Amino acid sequence: MKKAEDLKKSRYGRISNKRNFNEELDLSLASNNTSNGKRNVFNIGDMVWAKTGKYPVWPGIVMTDPETNKFSKNKNMVPMLHIYYCNDAYKRNWIKVKQISKFSGKEEILAEIPKILTQISRSKLKIKWNRAVEEAECLAAMNKDKRISSFFANNFFTSNSSSTNEAGSSTERTTPNQQPSVLVINHNGDQPQDESSHEEEILTENNSKDHPRHIIPELCRQFYNNKWVTGTGGGISIKYNDQIFIAPSGVQKERLESDDLFVQDLNGIDILTPKSEKKLSKSQCTPIFMCSYNERNAGAVIHVHSQNAVKICMLNPENELRITGYEMIKGIFNEKTGKFYDNDEELIIPIIENSKYEKDLVDTFKMALTKYPSTSAVLVRNHGMYVWGRDWQSAKTQLECYDYLFKTVIFKKIHHL
Repeated sequence: MKKAEDLKKSRYGRISNKRNFNEELDLSLASNNTSNGKRNVFNIGDMVWAKTGKYPVWPGIVMTDPETNKFSKNKNMVPMLHIYYCNDAYKRNWIKVKQISKFSGKEEILAEIPKILTQISRSKLKIKWNRAVEEAECLAAMNKDKRISSFFANNFFTSNSSSTNEAGSSTERTTPNQQPSVLVINHNGDQPQDESSHEEEILTENNSKDHPRHIIPELCRQFYNNKWVTGTGGGISIKYNDQIFIAPSGVQKERLESDDLFVQDLNGIDILTPKSEKKLSKSQCTPIFMCSYNERNAGAVIHVHSQNAVKICMLNPENELRITGYEMIKGIFNEKTGKFYDNDEELIIPIIENSKYEKDLVDTFKMALTKYPSTSAVLVRNHGMYVWGRDWQSAKTQLECYDYLFKTVIFKKIHHL
């Protein structure tokens, strides 16, 4: 049994504010759910704010459960209401009454619970939430009879309203008593939860070939073939919708799978992790990745153990490497000027000393970024290098250009040309 003070720590000992955030929202809703010491009474057709699990407060409408034909119930002496979510393709759920409050407009709820903005900071979720609130505000202005009929009459945001039956064919919007069942039991067995959650569907969508869950394993295989990430070394991270996808540490990079990745937010709080039976740990490069995201607003960061990166540092004892006159310099982005170098310009890459642990590189890494505002890479002596870019394509392209330049300069130095 875990100690109470350990429950708010991530698997890496990092203190998480996620539980505090949810508790704060629950308390805000609970206080908003009472009037003069009496709990609000909700009926069919009432517009509400509903809070469940880790998801942001979401607008919805109180409606009967098509399976039981009831809109309220007591579960283990806890009163619950059946809610349909706005702008969410008729997803529905049984919610504890203490997690429900009377619907108010967007400005009112943000003034009362300003931290909602943190939960909807990802672009796709923010758009979806704002559209849900807009729909709810339109519905709230109607009388109940018109509100119910309008909600189930396909009048709002049809892009999110389509659903499919088991055969995969599209189905029409139906009345409350004809709604298809889309409920599943929550992992903790507490209460039902809609099958396609607001946040998780954004993090796990794999249809796009450019999704990090596809790109990271693909790049790892390429870099392994280039002998840049052999012996489980190296790492890759990509920012996607303000979520940080990170390859695990200590794994054979050429065998990396899409569900091996870790996902955290911009504050370093874990959002999704691989299944526990995989026994994976997050990349030791994570502190450097986050430094690149925070200090340079990078969209992707790559760490490799390239032999050329190690050799060039052996031949160059100074704390920086200067290269000029080569065509491939034109593939390197100058972060200070905001444009790519010309081949006759001088490219300067800082070199920092290695340490026993990656996390101990953070301070000198930051100092290098401050001293060399133009650089998009940092060499680590006897170790490898970090490269970043505005997206994974830019980071990959620059990495290839850097390695080409290192190989060329090594040849020139060895042969005294």
